[in-house]
Amino acid sequence: MKMMKKSKKSASCKIPLPEGDDLAKMDPNPLSSRSALLCIPIIAVTLLTTSCVGQPDSDPSTASTSNADSEEQGAPPGPTESDRNNNPIATSLSSATPQGKDIQLDIFSLERHSKEVLVLNMRITNKGDEAAQVLYTLSELGGEAASPDGVSLIDMRENKRYMPLKLTDGKTCHCSNWSGEENLAPGASINLWAAFPSPPGDVKEVAVATPVTPDFLDIPITDAISPNPEISDAPVSEARILDLRTFQDDTSNGTSRSESGDETTLILSSDVLFNINESELTSKANETLAKVAGEIDSSSTENVKIDGYTDNTGSDSINNPLSEERARAVEARLKELVSREGLTYTVSGHGSNDPIGDNQTEEGREKNRRVTVTFSK
Repeated sequence: MKMMKKSKKSASCKIPLPEGDDLAKMDPNPLSSRSALLCIPIIAVTLLTTSCVGQPDSDPSTASTSNADSEEQGAPPGPTESDRNNNPIATSLSSATPQGKDIQLDIFSLERHSKEVLVLNMRITNKGDEAAQVLYTLSELGGEAASPDGVSLIDMRENKRYMPLKLTDGKTCHCSNWSGEENLAPGASINLWAAFPSPPGDVKEVAVATPVTPDFLDIPITDAISPNPEISDAPVSEARILDLRTFQDDTSNGTSRSESGDETTLILSSDVLFNINESELTSKANETLAKVAGEIDSSSTENVKIDGYTDNTGSDSINNPLSEERARAVEARLKELVSREGLTYTVSGHGSNDPIGDNQTEEGREKNRRVTVTFSK
């Protein structure tokens, strides 16, 4: 993903925000899951307006979309619009959507509403001459189509990725949801927000990553002038804070690897290890697992975690036991191949849960049929 540098131009600071009845309402409704950092080629132009960075005269964390929906779901309403600062601190025109560069994304603020919660305020604008459907634009794989649950904050110092908070059901994003308002007329905008777990207090700026733009660099974290307790005090599920990982994909042998600073995950294609709907290892699996065993022998790990997954064809009654049986088969072979003693193994089968590819395509389903082997370096 191309990282765009900050510009000293300030022309984009003159974009006005709508006021009063023109504002959309808020519906805080969220993450591989994208547990690994996926690099997607994107053509886009990013303008970071340094002259706009700073604390506004009034609370800028006041975008709103669909309060009515949030009340129905029991979620707290989003911030209400007051005298928001009209100047975005960062702007991007994206070509990673069907509407191409006609979709503009503005960032207005990233504010600390409590020690535990940050709120990111953004806006999507249709700059084109035709209506645009804003669905899956900012969502994560398998997430809510009309939400920003795929937007994340990146702490480059600690190599951490912060995903939007989810409500206690573990599925609903603690953020805007513009379902029913996704058809955006020319010139129309959607004001949106997302709540995130807060980085440590000494972190003063982060990068903001979206599925459709280059990363927005050096976005400052400021203290909210008027913290919204309905956001900061809302009951949420456990925060998702992910390690930034490098990712390598070797299509020649069906093996990929994801690495953080202290952990390696090898992603093994089930199509290489097993025949269709079988859990007995193929002859091709020996070479692949011998290489895995060699890496485990060279590591300092004391535990090897093995997880099996399937695509979504078939039923859970078939996929769940099949995924575990395949993970057990890999465990048994690795115990034969690994020369180190005293290692423990943790084995789980997840069926079709946690897809890393699109189950609507054959390529995506192939990615989802996998066994992962994770161990410390």
